[in-house]
Amino acid sequence: MIAASAGAQDRYFAYTYTSNVLPKGAIDLELWHTSRIGHSDQFFHAQDQRMEAEFGLGKKWQTAFYFNRFQKRFSTGSNGTETSSELGFSNEWKVKLADPNTNKIGFSLYGEWGIKGGDEFELETKAILDKSFGKNLIALNIVGEHEREFDRKEGSTISEKENAIELDLGYMYNVSTNFGLGLELRNHNEIKDAEWEHSALFAGPTINYRSDRWFVIANVLPQLRNLHKTAEAPYNRVLDEHEKVEARIIVGISF
Repeated sequence: MIAASAGAQDRYFAYTYTSNVLPKGAIDLELWHTSRIGHSDQFFHAQDQRMEAEFGLGKKWQTAFYFNRFQKRFSTGSNGTETSSELGFSNEWKVKLADPNTNKIGFSLYGEWGIKGGDEFELETKAILDKSFGKNLIALNIVGEHEREFDRKEGSTISEKENAIELDLGYMYNVSTNFGLGLELRNHNEIKDAEWEHSALFAGPTINYRSDRWFVIANVLPQLRNLHKTAEAPYNRVLDEHEKVEARIIVGISF
């Protein structure tokens, strides 16, 4: 049942990727919206929007181009708030090395590079594993992230580096050919100057509704726990670099 609809799309979860790729000549247009809400002792609401055009290239390859907008509103004192907004562009490549329907486990490799605001470079890689059995789908992503921010001062260039390792796990029960109910877990580990700063754990439900030509995915992901407390992140949750809750919706159309 899962394989029957895989040709029209490669996405079933809001955060966790599956090993599927689009067939040659297929095009998906996707609109993303993510709200990130709640910092400690501060009003904070960020809204991230992405418009993605995804292309099946054949020979188990696909690519995609993203146009991104990042905006946030946050309090700076007892009375007022400030807003900021940045634009960005990113490009992904994905290759399927093992099909989950003909092998014991599906396996793909994924890479994405991007620029944000003109002074930040981002690189993300994923190893994607998944398996479908009966009406069930399970997927695991092992993610590496690298960010470098450039700050030009007095004729010199200063750069700040951030690295992260993330584990994304998704499970979905396909109630019917068109409708799935699932759960996603996200564990984000921040590393700065070779020091492991924190390990934020998120988990929440995902809903997937799809037809032959379009799909909608919705997810709510509250932060549950900081699994690795340090001097930089000593509390039960990480509420400066991460938020109390994230909510994401993705709408896709296939051509």
